[in-house]
Amino acid sequence: MRRTTIVLPDELHEELRRVAFRRRISLAALIRSRLERRRVGRRRRWPEDPLRKLEGIISDGSLADGIDEALYGI
Repeated sequence: MRRTTIVLPDELHEELRRVAFRRRISLAALIRSRLERRRVGRRRRWPEDPLRKLEGIISDGSLADGIDEALYGI
């Protein structure tokens, strides 16, 4: 584990300090847990995105033909 310094706006620091106090954990532990949760959450989203599987399969643009009509009835 490495030590680092970050600069937070006063209101964000106060909000995090209050949450950490209520949860009875250190401010550092709270920040680590939130960063880890966000990192893990972001990693999970990409493989589950069904549109990601289609990315790049059609290069001539024909997949987009009529998309506004299909989606919006325009």
